[in-house]
Amino acid sequence: MDRLITVIGDEAVLFEQFLELLERQQNLLIANDVADLQEVTGRLQIVAMESRRLETERGRVVEEIRCANNSHDDLTVSRICSMADEARSSQLKLLRETVLNLYSRIEETRMRNALLIRQSLEQIQNTMETIGRIPAQKEIYQGRGGLAKSFSPIGVDRRV
Repeated sequence: MDRLITVIGDEAVLFEQFLELLERQQNLLIANDVADLQEVTGRLQIVAMESRRLETERGRVVEEIRCANNSHDDLTVSRICSMADEARSSQLKLLRETVLNLYSRIEETRMRNALLIRQSLEQIQNTMETIGRIPAQKEIYQGRGGLAKSFSPIGVDRRV
């Protein structure tokens, strides 16, 4: 039980770090700070890998608890709380609430970051379309050696 409390506590700390990094990523997206954004994204990946490791560890600990209690059902935190003494049960409940709260805040921040990225990509697309519609004036030869003015979009003129 104590190992489970430790692992879930470590996950809560990791989720807090992840949330802080996502909030920093959001500020960097707004500020268009590409260099720091890449660094934060790299750190997010490291935290995500550590989270997967802790999730695997939590699964092992829960399996050990299940085997020790001769339970054939899937164990949730609520069921484990009912198996634990009062102190451990209250710790697990508090950690569960903390993790669930952090998870909802992470999801909200992640969605906002995805929206910012999507809006940025749309702005780039709109800019490229606008540039593609700007006419570039050029002169072309006509019969009898005369010149005529012609316009072509500079962003999409792919002639060699």
